[in-house]
Amino acid sequence: MKNLYKKELNYYLNNPIGYIVVLLFAVFANFIFVKDIFVVGSASLRPFFNFLPWLFMVFVPALSMRIFSEEKRANTIEVLLTLPVSEFQIVLAKFLAILTLVGFGLILTLGLSLSLSLLATLYLPEIMVGYLGAILLAALFVALTTFFSSQTKNQVVAFLASALTVFFLLVAGSEFTANLLPQFIHDFLLYFSPINHLDNFVKGVIDLRSIFYFVGFTAVFLFFTVINLEKRN
Repeated sequence: MKNLYKKELNYYLNNPIGYIVVLLFAVFANFIFVKDIFVVGSASLRPFFNFLPWLFMVFVPALSMRIFSEEKRANTIEVLLTLPVSEFQIVLAKFLAILTLVGFGLILTLGLSLSLSLLATLYLPEIMVGYLGAILLAALFVALTTFFSSQTKNQVVAFLASALTVFFLLVAGSEFTANLLPQFIHDFLLYFSPINHLDNFVKGVIDLRSIFYFVGFTAVFLFFTVINLEKRN
């Protein structure tokens, strides 16, 4: 599993596309800081974390869409499944490799956020809790995209299916649905909205219900991916 993780990670580290996607993410994310400090005049991380799910909606599927689709397209999926590792280890290794790349992207945003905490009255542990929520959010989106990637050999289809699903999850807890749907339906959908659970971390609150939401649904998508691979074996 360790070797498979390194192999998957090295693919992106030795490929300019991986660097381009991560750097573009860092540029757009850091722009949120700069915009609110110099344009709006607000020294707050909330706009950054509020925009992060929408940025992940494109960034994470762009990194993860090839994770199994490329194996299917190149007809190497059967070779992969004959390796002396279980389907669970294959899925976990690929999942952790993509999550590591997302972590690199978030690290590139730490400089401005830590500087902001020194210049403004921002509580550093609260910032770290916010980043913990961002990692859990990324893990959910990576697992979701991994599942869709295991369903098709077309990377574009995997990207679109993942991005659209994430979009509907994000919209589920927005004011848009609150104005269209009855209150009890909106309250039900609100639980399934990642934005709602990320907001707890942004406030500096480690809510066990939100942790259960992210970890639980991440595990569900990884489980379905494992089941899909076992059907091919």
